[in-house]
Amino acid sequence: MAARPHASFVSTAGGFLPLLLALALALVLALGGGCAAPRDDVHVAPFYSHLSTAGGEDEHEALGGVLRTRRDAPGGDVREWEVHPLVCRDELDGAGRMEESAFTRFLVPLGTHREWPDRTQTQLLPLVRVDREPDENGQPGWRLSAWPLTLWGEDSTGRTLQGVFPFGGVWENFATYDRLSFFMFPLYMRTERDGGTYHHLLWPIFSWGRNRRGELDAHVWPLVGVSRPGHSEGGFLAWPLVTWTREGVERPAAEQATTWMFWPFYGERRQQTYSAWNALWPFFGYAEDERSGYWSWAGPWPFVKFQRPGSSGEARISRAWPFYSHAESDGLDSRWYLWPIFNQRHETYASGERHGEVVFPFWDHFVEDDRAGKRVGSWSKLWPLYQYREQDGRSRFAFPTLIPLLHMPDIDEHYGWLWELYRSESGAGRVQERAWLGLWRRERDADEVREYASGLWSRRKYRRADEMVRETSLLFGLLRWRASRSGGVEFLAPAFPGPGWPARASEER
Repeated sequence: MAARPHASFVSTAGGFLPLLLALALALVLALGGGCAAPRDDVHVAPFYSHLSTAGGEDEHEALGGVLRTRRDAPGGDVREWEVHPLVCRDELDGAGRMEESAFTRFLVPLGTHREWPDRTQTQLLPLVRVDREPDENGQPGWRLSAWPLTLWGEDSTGRTLQGVFPFGGVWENFATYDRLSFFMFPLYMRTERDGGTYHHLLWPIFSWGRNRRGELDAHVWPLVGVSRPGHSEGGFLAWPLVTWTREGVERPAAEQATTWMFWPFYGERRQQTYSAWNALWPFFGYAEDERSGYWSWAGPWPFVKFQRPGSSGEARISRAWPFYSHAESDGLDSRWYLWPIFNQRHETYASGERHGEVVFPFWDHFVEDDRAGKRVGSWSKLWPLYQYREQDGRSRFAFPTLIPLLHMPDIDEHYGWLWELYRSESGAGRVQERAWLGLWRRERDADEVREYASGLWSRRKYRRADEMVRETSLLFGLLRWRASRSGGVEFLAPAFPGPGWPARASEER
């Protein structure tokens, strides 16, 4: 079958196009053209770009955003380098002891490495964390925490922190314990706390010890047990059927809190004017305090709960889940309708307030005001279409957004380049815009505007004296010209691979 004429023409043109471009490049160079200088702009995204960004920063980028370095100015030290999504490092001011001098993120969002003038912290969640910092004597010390429950450390205080759980180790000042020793856990463990020493064999079955007052603390679980850590005491029979506790044993009997329960049928708790009971735990319960006016009813849990704080300072709750719930507590006022579909929140802080709403999973919005009522920030996400964040005079807009509801700037920074078709960031008089993989860029500040379409076209606008100057680059910098009112059109030397704009703002070449 004979080839179709139009298909033959397209094939022939496609074969000659690279040759024609090569011949055009050779002709321009032979006639006295040239290449872009090392400090000039180059934009052949997604392969490589070297740009003078808004504000005068120097940026190198490759592979659509996988590799990137930034300097405050051409020829300066690297302030930030990135290998997305594996690792990135920011050099920070670190002027004070508590201020970070460098921040490295790797395998985002799991790994971080933070540096301060006198300490470092490295972690890879949930596997390992290493802290190096001066101890209470001002001498160097370090601590390793690793999964599964490996703690190891050294400093000049003589504290012991050596162990690999469950095989064996000694940990001092760990969690709520003064000292914890174990060997082939649950075979044996010894704990020390508040002057008491306790032994555990085949934990949690056998345990015995005495508190600082010499009182017995022992159990054979789940048959019988008594616990006397010093500040409270409790016990059980046929756990969990019968349990009891008495808290605040060092206080007068009238101030102590007592609890007992015959699980799951009925239980009580009393302390002075406060009393509570629950039945068929956890489905029904009631509590009240005659002195403060507090009362609470739950039942059937978790669907219905009403709580009125009186003067107790507790939360005010009205819940008929999942249809409606309202909670007020510690500066938070939250209402849910058809949980988890619709939520309205108002939060009050010492520095100001925040109010917003959520329509799950599509819409999330809030605004932040300072104490004088002035708007200081806002956040909006319409999933999967766009998200917008404004804070401290800076803003970020991106389209589309793949993560529902959550505001996760680290994820956006390290992975957003994969799916964001358009992104705009502004602040401090600068606006930076880019399309997917950096194929199109715009950098705008008070001095000039630079726009780039990979290799094919670029335009630069800046003000010289009292007139606007426009410079244009086509076809990888092979054809360039400058236009102004007073100077007319002036052709510029080629600057392959283009566009070849000078690094410094408003500089002509």
